[in-house]
Amino acid sequence: MEKIVYREARLDEYKKIGKVLADAFMEYPFLTLIKDDLKKPEYFPAFLEMMESLLTRLYIKGEACLVAEREGEIIAVALLQQNDFSILSYIVNGVIKLFRYITPLKFMKYLDLVERSEEHLKKSGNFDWYLMMLGVASSVQGQGVGSFFLQEGIEPYVKSKGCKRLGLITSTEHNVLFYEKNDYVLLDSMILDYGDKSIGNWAFVKTLAE
Repeated sequence: MEKIVYREARLDEYKKIGKVLADAFMEYPFLTLIKDDLKKPEYFPAFLEMMESLLTRLYIKGEACLVAEREGEIIAVALLQQNDFSILSYIVNGVIKLFRYITPLKFMKYLDLVERSEEHLKKSGNFDWYLMMLGVASSVQGQGVGSFFLQEGIEPYVKSKGCKRLGLITSTEHNVLFYEKNDYVLLDSMILDYGDKSIGNWAFVKTLAE
């Protein structure tokens, strides 16, 4: 594999990173279930790109955003946090822009799903850092980029910040196998309801060696 550089993202890259994340998660069930709540389902790609860009900006400014870069191209992104964010944090970071695609009430419905998903992890095990999102560009998926990023970029980074246990959640069985392959321990699984839909939720943690 060609040399990959792992580094912290710069604030001026947040829109570019948002596009990478939107591409990575365009078919991700935890996100696609919001399609029917948008003002028009065809708004989904633009909505997702804007939401991921705003989220990226929030993490760069307040927590941690790491990128995997190869030959000047960002091919994977990780959003990591130690602290919870309040709804106010989303508002002041531009979430109002999303309301061209979705009503505030329906967006709050989605944020409730996110909160219930994260509460599942919090109740299942102790962790001091949270891998909120790990996205790999669709053009390089299946090439080991995600595993290399975890092992050589993400885990060394959080260890350098004092992390002992890294927690995460996922909503697909494919990702369950991916994290188990990378030595993450399954803590619990459950089904989350979202209106008349439902989605799986798996909670993982990894104890990082000294």
